[in-house]
Amino acid sequence: MPQIAEFVHYSNSIMNTAKRHIPAENAPGWLWTTAAIGATIVVFAALIGALAVARRAADPPRAAREVWRAGDWSWAGGPARALAPGAEAWAAAPSRLPDGRFTLDVRAHLDANADPGAAWGVWIAAAGGGRIVYTLSGEGYLTARRCPPGKLPPALEDCPALRPEWRWTAYPRLHPPGATNRLELYRETPGAIRLRINRERLGLAAVDPAGEWGVWWRGGRSASSELAWESAAIYEG
Repeated sequence: MPQIAEFVHYSNSIMNTAKRHIPAENAPGWLWTTAAIGATIVVFAALIGALAVARRAADPPRAAREVWRAGDWSWAGGPARALAPGAEAWAAAPSRLPDGRFTLDVRAHLDANADPGAAWGVWIAAAGGGRIVYTLSGEGYLTARRCPPGKLPPALEDCPALRPEWRWTAYPRLHPPGATNRLELYRETPGAIRLRINRERLGLAAVDPAGEWGVWWRGGRSASSELAWESAAIYEG
């Protein structure tokens, strides 16, 4: 047995000595340089992206020059509206939308204890008659409807959806009652309106505005609610 142990020790010594004569296979210098440059580029791009978001460079485009802003909201019955269950109403704004590119920006909120079925929205008159209505509800749904010319229907649902997928649809970016929601309509090109909700860019639809616009609201299913108009502004250019 001592002879076996000595043989094993001798064999290991030979193997270790042989390994010391095998040159290490280091990666070439250019590979390390390339990896370092790549990592630097990734970090730099991330910093630029963070700065861009911080400076709102990621915001969707909008018209720049403010041409009108709501004052006392008397045209909508005041800055706060008590909404009876099922009651529905329309109000026309005192201003007109520009003929060219524009952004219509309206912000409001339902009270924290509002009936989830309560809703509010913005409408614009369409060339040739009728109204296009963009609406959001307290339970996190939104819809866009095209009401035909003539007498307004008793319920918004009597107006067909602007696009098939724009019937009442759940939208996770809507804020709950008690928090502000921001609805923007942006005329990107002649005959087309882009909807944005809380700065999220949504669908583009063929709409040719006639100039008139206003707001719409409706009470919930069974309980009273309160709607507070916060701001409304028009930008052009």
